[in-house]
Amino acid sequence: MESPIIACEGPVAIRKMQNSEHDFLLMLRWMTDPQTMRYWEGMQEIYTYERVAREFAEHGREGVTPCIIAYAGAEIGYCQFCLLNAELFEVPEREYARFARPEDRVYGIDIFLGEVEYRNRGVGTACLKALMRALFETHGADALMIDPKTHNARAIRCYRKCGFQDLFIVPQREWQDGKYHDSLIMGVRKAGF
Repeated sequence: MESPIIACEGPVAIRKMQNSEHDFLLMLRWMTDPQTMRYWEGMQEIYTYERVAREFAEHGREGVTPCIIAYAGAEIGYCQFCLLNAELFEVPEREYARFARPEDRVYGIDIFLGEVEYRNRGVGTACLKALMRALFETHGADALMIDPKTHNARAIRCYRKCGFQDLFIVPQREWQDGKYHDSLIMGVRKAGF
């Protein structure tokens, strides 16, 4: 049986999310927090337990690995990763090809800290670095990509601290709160980590 532990580095532990009431309730708390939703799905999204259970149970079937992040034993956030190509990432092929070679194993990642008191303390950086190391060292990643909305300055600073470089902007890529938002596509290669 495959281990549910994705990464364990210092105070950071990342495990695969389980289809369990415990994990769905964690996600529900975070998905109904305005400070999280401002950058994740938007303030107009309404999450119920049933919606969380349905959406996150589907992730594994879609090739996405959903995970719970713990820091010093406290469950504080969420991350997910999946193998990518330009079509799956919904970015222009020409721009994607400037970063990723055809033979590359490229993972897309998403991450947030759902527990507000852990933000702005370097915890997100530590969690992201642990995930990156696991993907490079145990999942065979050649490169990683992430796609924050351009207005998410805190996340962009964190990603840059972890070695991600700005690659390109996709205008009006994500619909949130009644309007389209631009996404900054960022990437890091294993050699640059």
